[in-house]
Amino acid sequence: MKLGLICRYDNSGLGTLSREFARHLKPHKVLLVENGKFTTFPERYDDFDTRKVTNSISGLDRDWLLDDIDVLFTCETFYSWDIIKDCRRRNVKTALYTMFEMTVDPIPIHPDLYVCPSVLDQRYFPDNSVLLEPPIATDRLIWKERKVAHTFVHSGSHAGMNDRKGTQVFLDAIPLVKDPDVRFIIYTWNNHFKVPDDPRIEVRVVNFKNYWQMWREGDVLVYPQGCNGICLPIIEAMSSGMAVITTDIYPFNEYMPKELLFPPCETYRHSMGIGLVEVEDYRLDPQDIADVINKIAGKDITRFSAYGKTYAEEHSWKVLLPEYERAFNDLKMSAL
Repeated sequence: MKLGLICRYDNSGLGTLSREFARHLKPHKVLLVENGKFTTFPERYDDFDTRKVTNSISGLDRDWLLDDIDVLFTCETFYSWDIIKDCRRRNVKTALYTMFEMTVDPIPIHPDLYVCPSVLDQRYFPDNSVLLEPPIATDRLIWKERKVAHTFVHSGSHAGMNDRKGTQVFLDAIPLVKDPDVRFIIYTWNNHFKVPDDPRIEVRVVNFKNYWQMWREGDVLVYPQGCNGICLPIIEAMSSGMAVITTDIYPFNEYMPKELLFPPCETYRHSMGIGLVEVEDYRLDPQDIADVINKIAGKDITRFSAYGKTYAEEHSWKVLLPEYERAFNDLKMSAL
């Protein structure tokens, strides 16, 4: 089966997903699409002889990409939805890795398969979907035991649409944390947050070249979340051995230790951006976040750290790769 893959090659979540999908699925062709905002790393794809870089997908790009492939796979968007029409003319099947909250409404044309990382995504894409959780690159996210909750880390990166990474609500929670000896490290690509005057806080403006570098220091990730079907920082930090504090909502409350979850305080509906689907989201209270931090600050977290190792092993690429390959092979066979 010959797979074509549309990839981002920056340090966003889409860049991380693209990088690992390409490394493990070994596509026949790779089309690299530049976001135009983030630092790019085309050298990540030096091992692929059949690759092409573009700023926007042109007709020539489509012709190059679709020639001699069986299935076209991309994450979140096809960038040019007309490419699905081109695929059907060439008998090439299409698959989209969904991020429901970032989906255009209405979808111009449906692909042949929606690959959903959570059941929540499948509620938005009930037809022609398969549930496949995000695989973990255990060879890159090296697990390390964390023993005591002393250093609390947060990844703000580029903040995300509507501050969906929860950076500001976490910063608002820090003054409510009682322990004077804990530390807080905030990673961000640009420091545009309202940071409390608190000596325990260290803001690090850095864009790591490799996503796994962020999880080498610290004991606990604090990552307040509203609507989300997949959250790579949570999965990455947990797989690296960190305890994780986040919101008690699906899908996180399906696979994360209950003791480290805090409740949402209000539900509302909105769109993440113009033209995107309306989703159910949650407002969060800084005090609820601080309460969980206060509960574990200075305490033994080895059992939470060990849980992350087990989770990573059970969701590794070694375990999940055959399921992805089976889904794409089945899709190819449906074209015959």
